[in-house]
Amino acid sequence: MTEPVKPYLRKLTWMLLATVASSMLQAATEVPFSATYEVSIDGKPRMETRISFQRQGDGWLMTSESEGTRGLPRILRISSLESSSGSLVNQHFRPESFKHSSSIAGNKDEWEATFDWEQDLVSTRHEEGDSSFALAGTEMDPLSLTMKIRENLALGLEQFTLDVVDEDEISHQDYKAGSPEDFASDLGCLRTIPVERVRENSKRYSTGWYAESLQFIPVRVVHGKRGGKEFEMKITSLTLDGKPVSSADDCSL
Repeated sequence: MTEPVKPYLRKLTWMLLATVASSMLQAATEVPFSATYEVSIDGKPRMETRISFQRQGDGWLMTSESEGTRGLPRILRISSLESSSGSLVNQHFRPESFKHSSSIAGNKDEWEATFDWEQDLVSTRHEEGDSSFALAGTEMDPLSLTMKIRENLALGLEQFTLDVVDEDEISHQDYKAGSPEDFASDLGCLRTIPVERVRENSKRYSTGWYAESLQFIPVRVVHGKRGGKEFEMKITSLTLDGKPVSSADDCSL
């Protein structure tokens, strides 16, 4: 191969990679879905969570609703509802408003955030009062954080930091993707990418598994504290772009 040809081949390769990444990103952000998850505490099923990502007018709405179904969570009537509305800007989800409401034995906790991207400002309202923070352009709320992780996986990123708006602060969270793993789910055998939240000097741990063939929708999440309780969320049903997802594939085969 002559030397002058190499730059053209290199450019062509990068163009192809960019095209593939763009199509994967579009698939990961523009497909509506609804999923149901079983939540176990220390291995015992205790709650159910339903997550939905659907069109809302010219924008999108993501919701997460949880409720206690067994044991103490049911007795205490534990429930939560979160919603994040926003729009797709250059195929990236950008939140515009976020609301959180949770209840335990009738005691409620609520807070909300409003994103003003023209003024580069986010305002939150919570029990302690109101807060406001400057935006750098990449911040997400705790619910739309899932969308950003999916986008990064579609782009092939293995390590990244995300800025997450909380009640009274913006936290910088580090994440690291691992090697692909097979996950035996109620939807069949799924090839997943595990993504760990990297914490230094902490007993807490969090890892999510995102299905490659399902636009990187999360299918399993484990969160816990060493020496404490462990919460595990597993997908039980999924409707993707209006079609139910199921498979007879067995991971043992």
